[in-house]
Amino acid sequence: MTSNFVNSYLISFNTYLLQPIQHNSKVFTHVIDKHNELIVTRKPMHVLRKSCISLGSTYEAAKLSAKRFFGNQHKLPIVVAFDYGYPCIFLPTYSPNSIHNIWIGLHAIINITPSQTGCVVTLKNSKTIELPIQYASISKQFLNASMLYKYYMNERKQLSQDAPYHPPF
Repeated sequence: MTSNFVNSYLISFNTYLLQPIQHNSKVFTHVIDKHNELIVTRKPMHVLRKSCISLGSTYEAAKLSAKRFFGNQHKLPIVVAFDYGYPCIFLPTYSPNSIHNIWIGLHAIINITPSQTGCVVTLKNSKTIELPIQYASISKQFLNASMLYKYYMNERKQLSQDAPYHPPF
């Protein structure tokens, strides 16, 4: 695979997937986004943490927020940022601390199907990625991320209903 190498990357709704890849003796991040694929010369967790900070939060705050909603589970989806009030949620395929963990944007998933070796995830750009993860496991991750999305959208709706009306002049 020939890809562009970059030193940094900021996650957005254009980001579909962050996958660890071995490059010589280091772990880099293979990014699939709306427009292209590239290699970030940092680990996926570094990209995630830096994105959270750049977008006004921290990974720890995002994790704590998810724990308040789900309880003390591991493999929690997190809100990396909000864009015009919409949560940008990424779900982990393994424990976030695992070197094998892949982060997938909830907004990027079109379909998940079982396969002989785990499952196949179809992304918005029609790219498919085969993962050695049980279909039931990734389905649970998808469901959790969807529940978190619904929760934040309900919170957003409540805030907009509680806000006093101010004419636009």
